[in-house]
Amino acid sequence: MSSMVAAAGARRDDLVFTGVSAAVVWGLPIVGAWPSAVEALAAPRARVRPRDGVAWRPWNVPDEDVELVGSWMVTSLVRTLADLARQASFVAAVAALDQGLKPAVTSMHGEVFCGADRDDVLDQVRREAGARGRSKALAAVSFADPLSGSPGESLSRVQVHRLGFAPPLLQSRVESADGGSDYPDFEWETAFGEFDGLARYSRSHPGRYGASADTVWKERRREDRLRMHGKAVARWTWEDAWNPPRLRSILLRAGVEPVRRPAFSPDVFGEWVKA
Repeated sequence: MSSMVAAAGARRDDLVFTGVSAAVVWGLPIVGAWPSAVEALAAPRARVRPRDGVAWRPWNVPDEDVELVGSWMVTSLVRTLADLARQASFVAAVAALDQGLKPAVTSMHGEVFCGADRDDVLDQVRREAGARGRSKALAAVSFADPLSGSPGESLSRVQVHRLGFAPPLLQSRVESADGGSDYPDFEWETAFGEFDGLARYSRSHPGRYGASADTVWKERRREDRLRMHGKAVARWTWEDAWNPPRLRSILLRAGVEPVRRPAFSPDVFGEWVKA
């Protein structure tokens, strides 16, 4: 973030953030490794000098694909999502798309914008004739689901798919005996799934992250209500979601059975996790 501020301060008149840097301004989640340099475009006729920490991209963006968000110029939300779909890893692209396709997105400046339309993103990807990563991009846009509740849930969905399990229902409404409703992150025929994104932070910073005794009690009561529907409840964390064998084991113990062969074999799990 500080490098983006420095770059923007140096060239306020003609700098346009693109790629992951534009995604940060739009408030989209970044899952996985961050790029080592700020990604930016300069005006077509601008004299651009190489600068440490800034990766200058060729200006190939029409004016209508550039917007002002806060005080910074960035590629449009549709363009940014299409670029990430082509250039980022599948997991990172899906996480950004899940957020960007919601009805509204909130930028890093707190401004609220309308989310992108899936067809518009698909059209943008298709217009990039011959662009590298086009097939992966189309797959990521099609796989994205704005019902996904968090970046960790997006990662989990990708893993579930790659592990060969059936796609779960997201945020399904489950009515309880007291007349209320619960909305589990995932639901299969035999189990509910819950991504616990704050688990490791709660253990080390209970006051800051709110993992009080009352919070734990409410979660246990919620699990009890879900189990009353005759299904197991599987819970996992970021660490589990990044570890395919571990997540697979958690789901199998909950009674979720694969419906097809995994997209990758167990012997390459370690290599994939490092990617």
